[in-house]
Amino acid sequence: MAWRMITHRCGHQERINVDGPYVIVEQRVRRAEETLCTSCTGIQSRRSNRLDGFCELWGSRSQCDRAEPIRRRVLAQVTVLARHARIEDRDAFDELRKQVLRRDDAEWWLEHRTDAITILAQDIEL
Repeated sequence: MAWRMITHRCGHQERINVDGPYVIVEQRVRRAEETLCTSCTGIQSRRSNRLDGFCELWGSRSQCDRAEPIRRRVLAQVTVLARHARIEDRDAFDELRKQVLRRDDAEWWLEHRTDAITILAQDIEL
């Protein structure tokens, strides 16, 4: 395997895999150089999460960094669904939103990255 050190936009360096076709590798390198590293992305997400009402995640730093975008995506999906819901269903979507904001286990978010809304909605009793 071939590796290359790149510098992210935030100034941190990372070693990335450069095996594969030249065009794809160059796109991967360019994208990595234009973005923040995972640590800085996690820090930025945690700051904005406090403002948005999310509770702090529990788990290893790596788990938390990977779980942050998942729960942010789920909250965005719930918001869109609530916007298009019938008026009598708005209370259920408000409760679902609260559950997304309160779920604090990073491992849970990683396990349910594709079905989090379904799992959380099953717990809502009307």
